Amino acid sequence: MFRLIHSQVGLGALSVDDIDDGLPNKEVHRMGSTADPKAYKRDGYANEPKQPSYIPRVKATEPTIPGYIDLKETDRVIRSVGGGKIAGLQRAGLISVVSFVPSDLATPTVATADLGTPGVGDLTITGTGFLSLSPDVTSVIITGTGAQTIPASLFNSINATTIVILAANVPGVVLTASLAKVRADGATSTPAVALT
Repeated sequence: MFRLIHSQVGLGALSVDDIDDGLPNKEVHRMGSTADPKAYKRDGYANEPKQPSYIPRVKATEPTIPGYIDLKETDRVIRSVGGGKIAGLQRAGLISVVSFVPSDLATPTVATADLGTPGVGDLTITGTGFLSLSPDVTSVIITGTGAQTIPASLFNSINATTIVILAANVPGVVLTASLAKVRADGATSTPAVALT
């Protein structure tokens, strides 16, 4: 898959008009008959939604994050990335392109939230899927006592399976009365895990 990320140099959304001509369904033939000698396959995919063709300036649900769209690697998209409209927008500095696999966007899971590791008052969270694909950012959501949202900029360290936050950045949290969730790539882990 490809992620097209708006560079926010220009105002408004950017159009990528060479990836999908909007015809409804590749498996439906003209006049609805496969016996038609002039039948042809239309562009698009049966039972699949049309791929987006506008890159928004900001993410709709989080206006501090640059806008982006995720595209499947169809023949048209690959041609566009190689030398079409997407390549032109990238050369002009209007977008950046990131290649990824769908599993990179898996919902995070929290196994443990250990208050007091590695040092007194520090919080270490373990689980899976903690890294966000750019431009999304990971955050830790504390509910219950000491409720707060802690952005990645306040983490001491982060990798795919572990987040460490120093005591100074998690004030007011209490064992068992505070719960932790991780938000990565726009998805939030459930259920919240009590600090132990």
